[in-house]
Amino acid sequence: MSHPNSICAVVVTYNRLEFLKECIQGILDQTTPPDRIIIVNNGSTDGTEAYLKTLHQPQIEIVTQENIGGAGGFHTGIKKAYESGYGWIWVMDDDVEPFKDCLENLLHYKELSKCIHPLRIFSDNNEIFKWEHYFDHRTCMPILHHNISLEHKDYCYVNTACFEGMLIHRDIVEKIGFPKKEYFIAGDDTEYGILANLYTNVMYTKTAVMYRKRVVISHKIRPLQAYYEYRNLFLLRKNIKPYFPGSFSSMFYKNLYKNCFSKIMTVIKGKEYPFSEKKLLISKMIKGIRDGKKIYKNK
Repeated sequence: MSHPNSICAVVVTYNRLEFLKECIQGILDQTTPPDRIIIVNNGSTDGTEAYLKTLHQPQIEIVTQENIGGAGGFHTGIKKAYESGYGWIWVMDDDVEPFKDCLENLLHYKELSKCIHPLRIFSDNNEIFKWEHYFDHRTCMPILHHNISLEHKDYCYVNTACFEGMLIHRDIVEKIGFPKKEYFIAGDDTEYGILANLYTNVMYTKTAVMYRKRVVISHKIRPLQAYYEYRNLFLLRKNIKPYFPGSFSSMFYKNLYKNCFSKIMTVIKGKEYPFSEKKLLISKMIKGIRDGKKIYKNK
């Protein structure tokens, strides 16, 4: 049985305990607090599990599973929240921290959209993360808008989603299902937003705000990121193709190789990467493309 106005926050965490503590506290401090908080622990090894056992708030529910990636974590959390009957599901990674009125301000737009996103600000320097973009399904690449639409108004519409603060209504989840675990990381929320946009106007607003955390080395490309970023482009293209028949472009490959070449040159020129790391990252990118092609051809 569903409860139309009830809200469940879903947090997915993996080995970022200090960030997680701040994220949870931010949710607990909301002026409009959620009815439930589901924390999905993706097999953390940094003391997260022990910490979670110290949380005795009745509204907090802990789910511990093996590390099946962020995509697997969001699949688990959103599925559990939906099957528990919550009307709205507020989704986030462990490295964001909502302002106290974030959820209250998101809910101001519930009559206009059933998939709403907050503004994110980097916590180390208060720089605004310019997330506004249009996802081009022909090339599977974003067309960046750099928050231009928010300069003179409080919200705009986009055609994709981000699991860093997305508030989504169960009606949309009922129609599009749960995030696909096979993405592991990268692209799962992109596809989810594309599908949500078929049923509601996906909103992005500057009146609801979250901090987005980052560490000093966050600008470096990680091996998992290097692999899944390219492998998942093919998975994404395959998954959304049935919704956009006949509109795919050969520009997909042109943009893919251009993007990959740019990343490779960044790694080669990057002084922060030792030779062994450069070699590993480049091999991961190439392997990602090769494995992605196999996925796309396996119809």
